[in-house]
Amino acid sequence: MITKSYRHFEGKSVYCVRGEISPLLALMALHGMEEAITQVHPKARVMMSADEVVVLHEDRQVLEHGQQLLRTWLADIGLTLNTAKSHISHTLEGDQPGFDFLGFNIRQYRVGKHHSGKCSNGQRLGFKTLIKPAKANIAAHLAELGRIMGRGKALPQGALIHQLNPKIRGWANYYRTSVSKAAFGRLDFLTWEKLRSWARRRHPRKTGGWVKNRYWHRVDNRLAFATAATDVDTVHLLTHSAVPITRHVKVRRNRSPYDGDWVYWSTRQGRHPDASPRLAKVLKMQHGRCRYCRLVFQHDDRIEVDHINGDRHNSRYTNLQALHGHCHDAKTREYGDYLPTGLRDKHQDTEERREAKVSCSVLDQR
Repeated sequence: MITKSYRHFEGKSVYCVRGEISPLLALMALHGMEEAITQVHPKARVMMSADEVVVLHEDRQVLEHGQQLLRTWLADIGLTLNTAKSHISHTLEGDQPGFDFLGFNIRQYRVGKHHSGKCSNGQRLGFKTLIKPAKANIAAHLAELGRIMGRGKALPQGALIHQLNPKIRGWANYYRTSVSKAAFGRLDFLTWEKLRSWARRRHPRKTGGWVKNRYWHRVDNRLAFATAATDVDTVHLLTHSAVPITRHVKVRRNRSPYDGDWVYWSTRQGRHPDASPRLAKVLKMQHGRCRYCRLVFQHDDRIEVDHINGDRHNSRYTNLQALHGHCHDAKTREYGDYLPTGLRDKHQDTEERREAKVSCSVLDQR
């Protein structure tokens, strides 16, 4: 069940400007809504974001009762439930299975045993949950690109590309964690059709081949909507499909950005106040593992940035790697460089060995 509530105060008008802090303020104002349902139905799952609420439960009667509890709770603080945007739906069956939340469509699909999802005990469920971009958001994004092209009928090609690229990049980055490959490909094709109409309108008496050679050029072995290579400011249009699909990894329940574990947060986000930007980015590229011993870094380890080919003047990220201090010593000796024996030069068998799971540390003792 997905429900949406909006502010309504009698006798006065309230204007809210949407911004980065708006969802936080809404959560503060609606604090306690979740307990109004979970105290009565402990197995219900409530998810909130700004003015959107989703209640999950396997029993429809529980959802109907939860909807009534929400109306009662909101009435106490002067708010009402938007009945036009509130509905109860099944995620697997029905005429319109699934629901939309934060621009995503969440739905379950029946699949064979080799693609089926599994429950906690390993039993196959017979269906698979897929999170995709919502159709309404895809249409809105495509319409926004069309409006930019409509306003830029007389703009130079480079100026139009500069206006389209931020929209494409931002939208694709938002949906890159979901099942978006098909949607990205479809959007690229429809964007190309709109650009073709934009280009042919500018030159109605030219042939299609001339228009293609004028506005489309080879970029990285593919034909892209781009300015000529001879232009001073060469630019090409970004594509949705160029954004890689990256699955979201949940933050572990005992983790906090203020827990001091800069290695974990640098590996996850690629930045941290207690780590240099270069080291944080290298840790994210290596998924928090030492390139030499393949063990997971810990926040109390000594981590050093090494130049792979030994050229200190080449500081590109492709030539950098993060190593333990003693691994850095061992790697340097393998290349035949002189390095005096230090306190960091320890044999790997005497170090604390860490398995693939970060939460499980094993100490090999000899």
